[in-house]
Amino acid sequence: MLTFSNGGEGPLAVQPLWFQLYPAEEAAQIERDGTFREFFRGLFVIGGNGGGEAMAFDLRENAPYPLVAFDMTNVDLEESLRPIAPSFDVAPDLTGRDNQ
Repeated sequence: MLTFSNGGEGPLAVQPLWFQLYPAEEAAQIERDGTFREFFRGLFVIGGNGGGEAMAFDLRENAPYPLVAFDMTNVDLEESLRPIAPSFDVAPDLTGRDNQ
């Protein structure tokens, strides 16, 4: 995805319907700072939806790592974690179009 854009936002064809991709350096800094590590261990956050949900690689799974969304206010991942795509390679196919 970095070959197309280092950050950006737009519609997403699946829930949460809007995607805000952080610039690579910002995502790396969030990981270095451990911002999500205490409550969301194993998730590498790369963006959000602008409304309280984060998007991340689920590093708890085997590669290729699935792209998931989760509610940042709910630490129970059984309740809040939702798959977006089985891998990041599939994610560009879901961006740039509304759920119709």
